[in-house]
Amino acid sequence: MAPNLKPINRRALRRYGEFWRALALVGNALAEAEQLAAKASDAQTTAGEKQTAHWSAPTPEELRSAAKKAGRALHTMSSAAKKWEAELVSREWRR
Repeated sequence: MAPNLKPINRRALRRYGEFWRALALVGNALAEAEQLAAKASDAQTTAGEKQTAHWSAPTPEELRSAAKKAGRALHTMSSAAKKWEAELVSREWRR
């Protein structure tokens, strides 16, 4: 066996696959959030600034900013997962 290759644990490989699919689902949700923020921005410019609600909702810019921040965190996490893939598929995962 080569020095950097670790044996594959089938259960760990399955859990890694589930983890990777979860990252993809979060990425899809973030893409939808960015689309929603763009639609909200369009609706806000169409309706003008005349809103008299008694409750507060995030502005389109706040939505975009939060989606970008979450996207950066997701990218960092997926990069780390890819970097440590050999380790993650060779050992049992803690719960």
